[in-house]
Amino acid sequence: MIQEISFSKKVLYIAGYILVLILVLAGCQSKVNSVTVFGPKELAIGVVLPKTGQHAELGKSARQGIEFAVDELNKIGGIRGIALKATFIDDNSQPVKSAQAVSSLAEQPDIVAVIGGLTDELAFAGGIQANRRKIVFITPAAGAIGIPELGPYVYRNKMNYSINAARLAEYLFQIEGKRSYAIMYPFNEYGVNMAEIFARRIKELGGVVAGKESYTVNTYSFNSTIARISSRELQVLFVPCYASELPGIAEQLYQNGVMTMLAGVDSWTKDGKVSQGIGFLEGAIYTSSFYIDSHSRNVVEFVQQYKQKFGETPDTIAAHCVDTVRLLAQCIYAGGFNREAIKNELLLIKNYPGLTGKTTFGGNREAEKQLLFLTVERGEIEKIQ
Repeated sequence: MIQEISFSKKVLYIAGYILVLILVLAGCQSKVNSVTVFGPKELAIGVVLPKTGQHAELGKSARQGIEFAVDELNKIGGIRGIALKATFIDDNSQPVKSAQAVSSLAEQPDIVAVIGGLTDELAFAGGIQANRRKIVFITPAAGAIGIPELGPYVYRNKMNYSINAARLAEYLFQIEGKRSYAIMYPFNEYGVNMAEIFARRIKELGGVVAGKESYTVNTYSFNSTIARISSRELQVLFVPCYASELPGIAEQLYQNGVMTMLAGVDSWTKDGKVSQGIGFLEGAIYTSSFYIDSHSRNVVEFVQQYKQKFGETPDTIAAHCVDTVRLLAQCIYAGGFNREAIKNELLLIKNYPGLTGKTTFGGNREAEKQLLFLTVERGEIEKIQ
């Protein structure tokens, strides 16, 4: 097994490394690709997303969510009659580019806030720079511990890894009554973090973690990892994998005779649901903050309109981005058209009825949301009541 690393130390290393790069690159300018989604150039939010590079697919979902929300807002008259504009910059999936982009946007007086940081590294880079430049920076996707702690201008509109993994552990132990667990996780910052948090919470509750086994990211064969798990006594196998990995993992677990309950988090989903490998996931339980088949009028209308606009189903990132734009619009409407007012108004958000659940920002600038528990029954995704 690959030797595990301390996630907290890794985060500090990444943050320190990024800060050095930012200081070296201070004064560098990025070329801005300004996209007016609708209306005159009156008021703008900056958006830093990966249009290219390894995270381009995430960037596509995020951009569509933001365009949807901005267009929707402007169709009803904007904010107090002023149209909203989104100014996009491609961070190329690189932390240094993320920092440069935020710096460039902060120098433009009509930019009142920035949405960005779709991965942990990009969020750390953008957040450090935004806080230095005193402009609100909200990540709708990064879950690493420590991002809002970068400073008073940095927010997260998503539940962090710690809350997600801990609440899943509590549900499985306290509600489902499961006592013995194993963990199979991707060997990267995300996987190590989720595995550590989940295992720690299970042990605190009095459960047993029989083992933690990692696998190499981007592999297609999980048999060697599964072999180390299959001989153990367990009731639940926690697999915080990605949607692209889930079908292969689920099928190979089945082929190796591992029939235990699988558990995961919203990284399992693509296009808002578990779209592949579902035949091997009967009885699995996973968490999400967005349920695409919700009967909520808010969600039903969003899914229909999103499909009409883009010809595809919205995923969790798109939903979080729509909520993020709407939250900023509410803060602008209530507090005025300047950066300090928006920063202060975000702290006053209480139970905002978003697509990803009621949202409240505490003093730590972390979004507090309701976590949904979903299961697979007869090949269909169902919400656990």
